[in-house]
Amino acid sequence: MHIFKFALIPALIFFLFLLFPAGSLPGAESASPPSGNPLLSPTGDFTFGSEAILRACWTEEELRGSPEDKKDRPAPPGYSGPPERTEPKNRRAPLPPELRNSIRSVQPPEGEKILALTFDLCESSGEISGYDAGVVNYLRENGVPATFFMGGRWMRDHPEKALQLMTDPLFEIGNHTWSHKNLRKRTLGKIKEEILWTQAEYEVLREKLAARTCAQNAGQGEREKIPALPLTFRFPFGTCKPGALKFLADSGLPAIQWSLVADDRGDDHTAAQLARIILREARPGVIVVLHANGHGYHTAEALPRLIPELRKAGYEFVTVTGLLTRAREVSNFSDCFELKPGDNYRYDFITGVRALPPQRKDRMGFPSPVSSPVKGGDGGEKLR
Repeated sequence: MHIFKFALIPALIFFLFLLFPAGSLPGAESASPPSGNPLLSPTGDFTFGSEAILRACWTEEELRGSPEDKKDRPAPPGYSGPPERTEPKNRRAPLPPELRNSIRSVQPPEGEKILALTFDLCESSGEISGYDAGVVNYLRENGVPATFFMGGRWMRDHPEKALQLMTDPLFEIGNHTWSHKNLRKRTLGKIKEEILWTQAEYEVLREKLAARTCAQNAGQGEREKIPALPLTFRFPFGTCKPGALKFLADSGLPAIQWSLVADDRGDDHTAAQLARIILREARPGVIVVLHANGHGYHTAEALPRLIPELRKAGYEFVTVTGLLTRAREVSNFSDCFELKPGDNYRYDFITGVRALPPQRKDRMGFPSPVSSPVKGGDGGEKLR
């Protein structure tokens, strides 16, 4: 484990300036110089998206979605294939040393109780996964910033929902690979495809939005508030290997793991139990992993039990990039795991490398995260 103790904020803000160089935005629009970067508020905090474009391009009904959105659908025959664009036009500066490994949490400045809620929007081969409108609606209605890690195929299959999330100033978008493969078992060439195809798909969607009349009428300044690329990355299953970490670091994508698992993919946790797990494990600087692709059984129902209680306890919700820019220490590792080193090797069982022991699986057929029971409450499990 490496814990970097630097004055991180100036270094990270400088690094993030490098992510949006002048002229790098789609549509050949010139960006402002760093001192006037539209992604920075007067306080130096990064913002994401444009409220003006969000309200101009979608009605309230369109933004609210439907319970039907949550349902999976079978993928049609011959569905798998590359995206419209396989290489992103924009590239980013390599990461500084303190961001080059698997990031699990941060140490905020003294007295700052900040944490990041993250939601995965992934999609595997053979299915078109859903969109949990209940999760997004609650976050919007209660002004809760969050980070959504989107798969490239998920973006392609849900273009309007992807654009709405990209445009919403509350939310940050991260890269969650093209097709949610276990990258620890892929060649470097396939790893690059999974990452770059997703960056390119995001670019294509952003360009299509920028060409819409509603976005054109909002003006260039509003369009430039939508980041040119996803700023961060999450490994499917939380599995990685050194070559993948190096490629991400050289590509300017921090690899964001997590430090708090509520196991919302399992059907044996009620909303009350999910909320209880997070409330008991919450600490300043943690990164919480949840799902918004319809594979979180009670995630939306847990949020009203969770968010008000965390706010009462003095917590502030920030995006992952917000967490990094305010950190005084970053806790990262040269390997990726869920709660302890080696605990996610069970995902290698899926393709038959090892014999799979009997254990509970989630609705996608994958082994659920390991958790240890804790007495009390209504029978919920307590992680660690």
